[in-house]
Amino acid sequence: AVGANLSMTRTPDVHFISEARHEGAKFVVISPDFSMVSKYADWWLPVEAGQDTALWLAVNHVILEEFHARRQVPYFTDYLKRTTDSPLLVELVETPAGLTAGQFLRANTVDRYADVEHGDWKLLMWDAAADAPRMPKGSVGFRWAQDDAEKGKWNLKLEDGLDDTPIDPVLTFLGTPGAEIAQVAFHEFAADETRLRGVPVRRVRTADGREVTVATVYDLLFAQFGVGRGLAGDYPTSYDDIGPYTPAWQEQFTKIGRDTVIQLAREFAGNAEGTNGKSMVIVGASLNHWYNNNLSYRAPITALILCGCCGVNGGGMNHYVGQEK
Repeated sequence: AVGANLSMTRTPDVHFISEARHEGAKFVVISPDFSMVSKYADWWLPVEAGQDTALWLAVNHVILEEFHARRQVPYFTDYLKRTTDSPLLVELVETPAGLTAGQFLRANTVDRYADVEHGDWKLLMWDAAADAPRMPKGSVGFRWAQDDAEKGKWNLKLEDGLDDTPIDPVLTFLGTPGAEIAQVAFHEFAADETRLRGVPVRRVRTADGREVTVATVYDLLFAQFGVGRGLAGDYPTSYDDIGPYTPAWQEQFTKIGRDTVIQLAREFAGNAEGTNGKSMVIVGASLNHWYNNNLSYRAPITALILCGCCGVNGGGMNHYVGQEK
């Protein structure tokens, strides 16, 4: 529970928490106050008020390092390929700060899909079999077609929208033939600094003859969270480095020790690995009332996605009180 006092604000269904604990679930409360729900939690983390985002950024750093970089969990990898934007290609653009992430690469920018309907609204991923960009079904451009019979295609499907060929998405270009390593700029808000970090990239020839540099969302996520995977650049070298977004870095904001955050990440992801995604985050309105609260939501949602929890009964983001406005 993150900033959620279930005993006070969810009295009709708080009994499910005690029942789940009797069945063996571990209940962790992340909240500045020792509330009426903190008192019977297995673990209470008294985070500094409004600094939950920093804590979850460090949790994500550990999850990426230990459950995606050092080793791969098949359930997590399959989930990211099938249900998330992790394999989608992002065009990298030149700016005064250096190469930075721009927009998703649109389908109609390449010859194969130059004439598809709503090509500006259909996206691309790299197919391992074709060793080229392919357009999966289900991105927003598939939802509204001119032909009435084609309406309602709301779900991602790993088939080419042009000829129904199966797509095997490449999550990472790291170590793949034809990949290069580019230094990409990432802005770190807390320190107001820009850092260059190595990211695996590929080159794509567009329909108008340009050559664009692309990276997967997954590879950009590693770089954003400072997980180096042996690449050159301004990456932390350990959890004890004071650099975004390490367990040591978050201490200055949350006042929670690094070892506690490392344990939280390992148990959260380890439980999801063992149960195929049954790790849940319950978010309350107290977190929602801080500036940039959307980021306080996105940080734990990222952990849930990396661990294959969203859409799983017993897992995912559990919010309430009509706060998502």
